[in-house]
Amino acid sequence: MSFRSFRIAAAFAAAIFAGPALAQAVVLDQDPAPVPSPNNANLNSELLTQSYGVPGGTLYIHSLRQPGQNGLPVALASNFVPSSQGGLTRYQALTNAKADTGVDLTASATGGAMGVSRTAGTSLDLVGEATSANGKTDKALWELNVADSYVTGQAIPITVNANYTGSGTVTAANTTLTVNAYTEVNGVETAISGITAAQQFTGTATNYTFTIPGAAGLTPGAHIVVEIVMLVTTSANALTGQINSVAMTM
Repeated sequence: MSFRSFRIAAAFAAAIFAGPALAQAVVLDQDPAPVPSPNNANLNSELLTQSYGVPGGTLYIHSLRQPGQNGLPVALASNFVPSSQGGLTRYQALTNAKADTGVDLTASATGGAMGVSRTAGTSLDLVGEATSANGKTDKALWELNVADSYVTGQAIPITVNANYTGSGTVTAANTTLTVNAYTEVNGVETAISGITAAQQFTGTATNYTFTIPGAAGLTPGAHIVVEIVMLVTTSANALTGQINSVAMTM
């Protein structure tokens, strides 16, 4: 350990042993522990274990220092344990979305693929094709790995924020969002069943939650594809659907 790193570790250990400065911590264990060292006649030092609630689980910090008011740290360690639900909420980059064919999206929706619409400092979303007294279905997908913080067997919520714009007359029953997901192993995709069914969406930006079931058997690091299908239908004039954000908790 470099002198600078040691000073940082010493300052950190002093802070957590002080107690009040980190009042949010829960002290789990604090015991004398023998550590032979110079000027350590009674062989007593201090072992401290603290826990911190953090998004997705609990962070444990373990510290060991030499005895006395000015005892220096001789060991520091930490570990993270996911909660039973596991995971952090991770927003998928809209600019990383692909067409259903796997190729990059363009600035305009076309041929069943959403488009990327951005006005610097104002808005960023995925847009569908404008209807004209008809229905338009557009798709976008993300290829990703299940996060290391995922707890095997837990459901994975997918939250899609969406709405439509325009002056057309909506056919509500046929204006929906659908989420599909697939495992991908060595180039072979297999559909994941049991995902929340299609949901109607409106002209007000709203979060719609879909769930990949725990029974899908996913594990941390598994390779998956997540696809959003947006259907907008009008009986007269035009409406355009848009996806404002996509988040997964895992």
